[in-house]
Amino acid sequence: MTSVPTRPVTSGILGGLRVLDLGDQVSGPFCAKLLADYGADVIKIEPPRLGDSARRAGPFAGDDPHPEKSIPFLYINTNKRGVTLDITVASGRRLFEGLVAKADVLVENHAPSDASARALDYATLAKINPGLVVTSITPFGQTGPYRDMEATDIVTTALSGLMYHSGDSDKEPLRNGLDQSLYVAGINGAVATLAAVFQRMTTGRGQHADVSVAECLSSHLVQPVPYYNYMGAIKGRRPIRGSAFEELMPARDGYVIPSVQGSQPWSTVAGLIGVDELQDEKFTTGAGRIEHGEELKDLLTQGLAQWDRKPLFQASGERRLVFGMAQDAGDLYHCPHLRERGFYVEVEHPEAGTVDYPGLGPRLSDMEYQVTRPAPLLGQHNQEIFCGEMGYSKEDLVRLREMGAI
Repeated sequence: MTSVPTRPVTSGILGGLRVLDLGDQVSGPFCAKLLADYGADVIKIEPPRLGDSARRAGPFAGDDPHPEKSIPFLYINTNKRGVTLDITVASGRRLFEGLVAKADVLVENHAPSDASARALDYATLAKINPGLVVTSITPFGQTGPYRDMEATDIVTTALSGLMYHSGDSDKEPLRNGLDQSLYVAGINGAVATLAAVFQRMTTGRGQHADVSVAECLSSHLVQPVPYYNYMGAIKGRRPIRGSAFEELMPARDGYVIPSVQGSQPWSTVAGLIGVDELQDEKFTTGAGRIEHGEELKDLLTQGLAQWDRKPLFQASGERRLVFGMAQDAGDLYHCPHLRERGFYVEVEHPEAGTVDYPGLGPRLSDMEYQVTRPAPLLGQHNQEIFCGEMGYSKEDLVRLREMGAI
């Protein structure tokens, strides 16, 4: 075997940056996906045979529980190449260390004790490649009494303090849906990774980015802790009386968010909703709306029931009022605003078919966002990377596969 340290030419802002994605499920792989979306060459490393456990997570395209049709896996792993590799066996470890030696970034989201047991800790990896940036995303970080505790999204959301402030004050706290804490951690991980890469430009050294899911959420709570520190007060959930505004309420075809925000007087709000009793002077002030909250809520319910969401949203904007509407997945997919901005991109996958995926949130004027690769099939790029870029022969791959290393 001869060493052929080549890498593919990639386009995008991060072209030339090589990232090893050893993450599983959401937080680590989403961090790596963001780097891939901006042009980094991301190699997803999965265990042989089973792969990322997200491959077994539904829902599945066509309702077919196939490892190449997991919808979460398909979305989170676009723009990556994929290999299989067992880093716990000697031959697999040697191959892995060859990848680490030529990488710029490694992303993982294993528990600290598990990462140490598998020699994925920063101290070990830095000996192989001192310039490597290692980004570790865990529920509670690399230190502290909770460091090795496992947690799901609902646990990190609760412990972060965010859940306590969601919902009504007379009911239990509410959880945000769809594992949002893990995506927030992935975004924070990508930002921290790029900051470390930027610093390496001046120091020549890599470093360890320690990303705690719970702390990422807590850092977004700009009011509760300062309230407590300055006032000794614990900020609660939404009050019930007079709380009909700025919250979801039923319209004729779904839910809307009526609002008193904006530059217009109360009479404009009342006139839009269309119930004469709302013009009563007792509703014109915030204090009055709280005092007469139950009556106000009944009148709003009566008026909003005469509106469909989109016409109300458009009419409120024409009156310089800040109303909103709750869009479901169908609304989002057909949203004329998102379509006009080119938010969705078409992705063709050999097993799951061709569909539109959500694109990037932030836009860069000098970069056109593209999905150049669908999520990789399990071990799809073994030959391309191990043979074409690392100098192994096809016969080597056969032997490595027989030994269970790939």
